Amino acid sequence: MTMSHAAQAAPRPARPVLPEGITFNHLVELIERHARRAFGLGLARRDALLRMMRATSVSDWTDPDRDPVCFRAQQDLAAELGITDRALRGHERQLETRGLVEIDTAADGHRSGVELSGGRRLGINFAPLIRHVEDLIGLDALRQAEQRRCQALRLECSAAKRDVRQLIEHLIEIDPKHPALPEALRSFASWPRRYAAFRTIDSLEAHLQEITDTLDALRDFLSCRAESSGVPESRVPAILNTNLKSLDSCSGSSARDMRTARKRADDDFPAPVPDGTGDCREEDDRRPGDGRKPELTETFSPDELYRMASDDMRLYLDGFRQPGQALDDRHFIKAAISILPDLGIRPSAWEDAAQLMGNLAAALTVLVIDANQHRAVQPVRRPGAMLCAMTRIAERGGLNLHGSLIRLKQWKIYNK
Repeated sequence: MTMSHAAQAAPRPARPVLPEGITFNHLVELIERHARRAFGLGLARRDALLRMMRATSVSDWTDPDRDPVCFRAQQDLAAELGITDRALRGHERQLETRGLVEIDTAADGHRSGVELSGGRRLGINFAPLIRHVEDLIGLDALRQAEQRRCQALRLECSAAKRDVRQLIEHLIEIDPKHPALPEALRSFASWPRRYAAFRTIDSLEAHLQEITDTLDALRDFLSCRAESSGVPESRVPAILNTNLKSLDSCSGSSARDMRTARKRADDDFPAPVPDGTGDCREEDDRRPGDGRKPELTETFSPDELYRMASDDMRLYLDGFRQPGQALDDRHFIKAAISILPDLGIRPSAWEDAAQLMGNLAAALTVLVIDANQHRAVQPVRRPGAMLCAMTRIAERGGLNLHGSLIRLKQWKIYNK
């Protein structure tokens, strides 16, 4: 065997390929999203890069025996981009400087798809770009996490605003001349209804803190007023307490009084919704001696609700409270909002539920839905559809959240 024959028979080194699960189209999307952040490319240079990439053979990006190479003539690419040949050459040089391509042409600048020795083809070689794909994947994961956090913060801001509005309405009702009212009303009126101005996590967190400060001040005013007037704690509105008081009046609007059912849930509980289960109803009415429906906190403590939650929900609850801190309504609301993407529940479905039921009731509804995904019999398979169905039931006045929580507690006890 001659030396030339031996060289041809020697195996070629494996070339870089796209990671498993990443297609060429996916790579194009990653570059469209992150070209500036990852490589410092402006729109014109990014478009030139994408135009040259699309001139390669898609199969070469996953073939370990071939590099993806663009060998189209510069004048043709420049014409398609609407730029001069000189401008395109400048883009190519800058892409090579950034380690994204390798310019491999003949001495006269000739490009060709004809395979030379060692599998070499003349043109713009994208093998260096493939080595940056993992970085692009990491940036995309970070972008998704940031988007998810921003969405959660927007929902938390909306939830806090609903609570502020409810407390302002309550304060106007019981003490319209309270000195705290003018400032609270000014603050509420100054908050934008939309969040277009808040494009970063930091700006949303600052806005949420502003709302929370007003909310805390109102809670303090009302709590002090209740103590000084001798109103029993059970008569203080639920939202004023931090230990999950009654859901009977946690509607987002004073125009609604969404109370839990006053009769047995078995009497007319609605049929199960599609791909879910509607069997979260009481077997025992558990009425006190005075015949009224018990408050939620007469049946459940925050720690009991924590134990009733799924493992995923408990992770969120643990993440939102400081070590040794007692759970309160805000922890359950934050956890419910944060778990929505995991459950495939649209933000609009949550907003509808929270507007109708109130933040805390909506949060505990999500807790019930999430936990019931893990039932052996008739598990909830479509949490988003279940939340919408339960919201419609609540709108008709037929939702028995109390009974659903009782059933969940019993199921948790029996399946320890």
